[in-house]
Parts: sequence; structure tokens; C-alpha cells
Amino acid sequence: MWRVLYTGERPHYENIALDRIMLDLRAEGRIPNTVRFLQFKPECVLIGFHQSVEEEVRTEYTQREGIQVGRRITGGGAIYFDETQIGWEVIADRRSLNQESFEGITAKICTGIAKGLRRLGIRASFRPRNDIEVDGRKISGTGGVFEGNAFLYQGTILMDFNVERMLKSLQIPVEKLTSKGIKSAEDRVEWVKRSLGYLPSKEEVFDAILHGLSEELGMSYEWGQLSNEELSLLEEKKLYFASEDWVYHVKSSTKDSEMLFGIHRCLGGTFRVSVKLDAKAKILQQLIINGDFFVRPQRLIYDLEAFLKHTPLQDVENRVREFFENREWEGLNLSVEDFINAILFPIRKAEGLELGIEKKRLNNIIASIGGGLKENVEKAKVMLLPYCAKPRWCDYRHLDDCGECGGCTVGDAYRLAYQKGMIPITITSFELLRDTLLWCAQNGYTYIGHCCYEFYEKRYEIFKKASEEGAKGVLFDIVGTTCYSLGVEEEEKAYHGEFTVELDLIKEDLYKTLAVKEDISSEVQKQEIRFDFSPYLIDFKPSYYKKPKAVPTPQEDRTRTSMQKEVFLGEATIGERVVGYREAFEVLAKWIKEAERPTIVLGPLVFWNFGEKDLQEKAKLVRELIDKVGKFNVKVLPDYRPKLKKYDPAVEIDPPNPHHAVSHGRHDLTVLVGVHCYRTDFVIRLLSKHTDTKIATLCGLYGHPTAHLSTSFTDAEKLQDILSML
Repeated sequence: MWRVLYTGERPHYENIALDRIMLDLRAEGRIPNTVRFLQFKPECVLIGFHQSVEEEVRTEYTQREGIQVGRRITGGGAIYFDETQIGWEVIADRRSLNQESFEGITAKICTGIAKGLRRLGIRASFRPRNDIEVDGRKISGTGGVFEGNAFLYQGTILMDFNVERMLKSLQIPVEKLTSKGIKSAEDRVEWVKRSLGYLPSKEEVFDAILHGLSEELGMSYEWGQLSNEELSLLEEKKLYFASEDWVYHVKSSTKDSEMLFGIHRCLGGTFRVSVKLDAKAKILQQLIINGDFFVRPQRLIYDLEAFLKHTPLQDVENRVREFFENREWEGLNLSVEDFINAILFPIRKAEGLELGIEKKRLNNIIASIGGGLKENVEKAKVMLLPYCAKPRWCDYRHLDDCGECGGCTVGDAYRLAYQKGMIPITITSFELLRDTLLWCAQNGYTYIGHCCYEFYEKRYEIFKKASEEGAKGVLFDIVGTTCYSLGVEEEEKAYHGEFTVELDLIKEDLYKTLAVKEDISSEVQKQEIRFDFSPYLIDFKPSYYKKPKAVPTPQEDRTRTSMQKEVFLGEATIGERVVGYREAFEVLAKWIKEAERPTIVLGPLVFWNFGEKDLQEKAKLVRELIDKVGKFNVKVLPDYRPKLKKYDPAVEIDPPNPHHAVSHGRHDLTVLVGVHCYRTDFVIRLLSKHTDTKIATLCGLYGHPTAHLSTSFTDAEKLQDILSML
């Protein structure tokens, strides 16, 4: 028989003390298996067992607002609790669940909680590694700790939620504190009141959760209360869990100029590792590991830190393996390789000393990925540069090229790259970063890139995937208020011009680092690409539009999006069906004839004349297609720079808001032609999200299966076929 408790509203330190007490008593068999419900009063922020307060909590805000700060006995990340949230806990013997693994217990309990929420009418489900979500939005984060065969597993139910207060309490980068950042956070979190439209009573929530856990764990239960022993121990222990000795027992070292630090993400969580080195003797003097991972026993991290003190750098990997070899331990989705990779990350920075970087500036190196720093620099073939380091007025800001006018550090980096025989590329979107890294992997290129620590942490997986496929690299930090949230989900905001602060590269470190590469400037000549309006399509040029200094060229598709072939399914796709291109054209011709307000979008590859015969022929046939159909609304997408509302949606598309022009004309069919592949993916996503238009792409490369209809390798000859069908 399981015991069920509701221990009421308590300060965080009392709840944490009870966690420790009940886990210890359960391990000794002195209390029954227990389900506990709890609440916090006053509101608080709790950080994970292995996290540093300084790195996770905005303490000046929490102190001013009276928000208490505490530390859980479990791992995981920092969480804000208001007084409405309901905590739930399972304190039990793992053998009673017939589950031995951390992963198994996590899945079983989280599935039970999700079933309980579904009884309330909330469409909840378990999302590995340890979240409970509603339609992709997190409603409960969970985590646990083990003591022999006993375990404590806990989570929260967000009842009503103040997202702004949460963001301001935690060390969330300042960009998230804008109204748009808060809206983005709200879109990723769900709470009971918003999901149901009302706030059920605590008793209703308790009953639903217990039914779900009973169904999943096969338990029978009865309500009870804390024993006299538990209450006595609570009075004895609670002050310790309110003390600085407990709350601050994990110290931050990332602000210590003597320490090198690195961020390493893996399936099991995020490691923040700091090391102190004797660079001359090549000795690891001190190691500090913080993070939001789950391991048992809890002292494992402290033992590992002590074990590796005064280890020669060349022996660190073998010593880590030796530490784990005959040791009993368990981690949620963690392996020995994760610890090795996390510890070696900051150590690799020490090679910067050999490249002339001052010791106090080594943390300007974010990471050396896939190999040693010096080796990666010597082999570097590609230089990746952030668009946000270019001035806002620059014609090249949203292009992958640079005019090298001398007006910013990006131009300096371009000149240095050409001098060293490297290929410089400005990264303008997550899609372009993804394709460029995979293009590097495909060609065996090593890269030097520039971003911020937050971006690297957020987009770690794409760097990891590229490394596994052969693209090694070095990443340097950038200076200024960063646009770390660029990527698939945040790209809309970035192109809206939200990130208008101009950043800087750390030029001094870049020059010192690349001094190991020989100059081959005499052999590297940048080819100037000439362009003008296509004579076949110039009359669709908006009257206010002026020829810019640069536009996206054909080369941008041919090299940086070569990995588009990963999506290649065949000649054409209609929905989820793969078909021949003639069948697709027959369907498209039917759609065009039936459409009341069809639109055709002319991208740079046909709108401009680059002097390439095949593109000239394609532009000519696109014009014939427009004339033959007769009812196309023609919209140009001549470049990818935001128009900032200074455009006419009747004739032109704003790159970050392609749906605005389509919605403006209430177009029921949208045909894309001559638009670069990474931009086409973005347009499809925005049109699908904000409009009901059918989308067809006449792609010059591998096609776009996410469109309603798409043809691949659509050249002039194929365009002639659709003309004959109309």
C-alpha cells in the first residue's frame, strides 16, 4: 500500500529537507512507498544539484523582488516556482516498479503523470528525455535522484504561470526579456489554466494524477500524513537547506580569469566545465563540472574532479576511463564518452597559447570541435561569419558575400580569409548554416566560425552532426549584445530586424590564430560576379526599386546548399507522393487554370541576368509562362534584405514576411521559381503557417517535399513542357 501526502505550502528549504529525509528513510525501509504533493510559499527559484547559482539565477532581480533561491537534491536545470504551481514526487523502491534503469523509471512515472493530466482534459504525453508536454509545449519538467534501491522522482504541474517573472529570475539572455522574447517563451510552455480555460481545484489535480500513476505503476494507495520521525527530522534539517553552505556549495568559475571554460551538450544534458591548467608543465590543476544532468551517486562529480587533479593533459582521457572502469554509477542518457568530451573541450583551448593568444583571452575561443585547436586552424578551409556583425546599412548584411569596404570587422575577416586561401561565407540563416556545415563535411573542409556561447549551446546538435560527418572546426566568440536565438524557430524575429545591434568579431585573436597559415593571397583572386536585371522580366521591377551593390548569386545554391540532396525523393512530389515531373506539371496546370488569384514569385536566379545561358533561357520561358497564363499576380523577391515595411506588397515580397504579400492579394496558389533553396524552405514554412495558399516550387536543384507540389532540376526544357499543357 502506497502512502499519499499533501504537505501544503512551505518555504523551499522545508520541501528540500523533506526530500532528503524521505529518500534516506525510504532507503532504510523506514517509510512506505510515497506519493507527495507540495507547493512553495513564498515563490522561489530552485537550481539543480550540480548547477552554480551565479550562472543560473539573476540574483539582483530575485533579491529585489523577494524571490527565494534554493538548491534541489536532484539534478536538472533551474526552475522558477510561483505559489500556484503544484509539485509532485514519487519516493519508492525501484524494485516495486520492476524497473532498474534511470530511463525506465523516468518513462514509467512521466507516462503516469501524462495519463493523469489527460483525465483533466489536457492532451499531455511523455517527451524524452524527461519532459511532459502538451502539443509540443512543456507543462512539467522532471528529474530524480537515487540512493541504493530507493529513488526520489519529482516534477511540477504548471497551474497558472507568469512567464515574464520566470525569465527575469533566471539567467536568460536579455534578448528574451523583450515582449517578443516573452511571447516566444509562452509559446513553448503550457499551463493548466490556459489549456483548460479555468483553474481546477488542487483536489481535482491530485485525484487525476493519482489515477494516472496507479494505472501506470499498478499501485494501491491511501492518504496519510508525515510521521513523527519525519517531522522531528524536518525541524533538525531545514535550516541547513536554507543555508548558504547548501545553496552555494557549487561555485561558478566562468568569471575566473585563471579558468578556461567550455559548454558541452549531449543527450543527457548540458555540461559547463571549467579547468585550471599549468600551461607550461601541461598539467590539469583543477576541474569544476556544473550542469543540468542527472547522475548517481551524487558525489560522482566531486570524486571525478578530485581524481583528475594534477593529471598531465595527455593522460586526461585515459584517466577518465580509468575512473569509470570499475565504478558503479548511473546517468540519464549519459556515457563515459560524454564526460570525456565535456572535459576535453576547455582543455583544447590551451593550444591557443601556442598560436599567440594571451592566456587571459583564451576564453574568446568557444570550442575546437572534432580535434585539436592548432590542427583545426592549420587545416581550416572555410570561414563562417555572422550577418549581424555587418552594419545595418550594408547592402551585404543579408547576403553570404561582402563588399570589403573597410566599414566593419567582417570585411577585415574576408580579406584575411582570401589572403590565407580560405572561402569566407556570411551565415544569414539557420538553413544556410546547416547546409554550409554539411557541405564542409561532404568536402572534408575544416572551418573557423564566429558566434556567441548562447548560440553554440542552442544549436550544438548541428555542429555535432557536421563533426560526425567529417567537418571539424573552431568557433570564436563575438562582442556585443548577441542574436543567439537565430535558427529555425527564431529566424522570423531575426529577419524582422529585432536584432539591430551591430556586433564585432574579435579581430586581434583571429589574426594571431591564422598566422600559422601561409599567405597565398597572390593565388587567390576573388571573382567579381556581374549582374543586371533580366531583359525578360525587368518590366516587373517595382518602380521604386534600385539596383543594389550585391544580390544572391547562382553559386550560393550550387555550393552552400549541396546538401539539399538529402531531401531528394525523385523527379517531383505531390503532397507525400513521389511522381514523374510530367504528372506533376499536369496537376500544376490544372491548379493554375482553376485558381482565381494565382501568384508567381520571381527569385534572384531568374530576376537577374548573371550571363549564364541556362538561366537566361529559364527566365525567357518563365516570361512566356506568365504571358500565356495571363492572370498571374507577379511578385518579385529580388534579394533577401528585409524591406522594413518600405515596399509594395502588390508587386514585391518582404523576405522575412513572405506571407504578407500573399495574404495582401488573397492568393490561392503560389508558384516559386528562381528562389534559392534555403530561402524557399523558409518561404514554404511561413506560407504554410500563415496562409491557406497552395504552394508549388519549380526548383533548379533537389526539390522541396514540404511544398504541396515540387519539381526538381527544373530547367528550360521542362518549363517548355508545362507551357504546352496550358
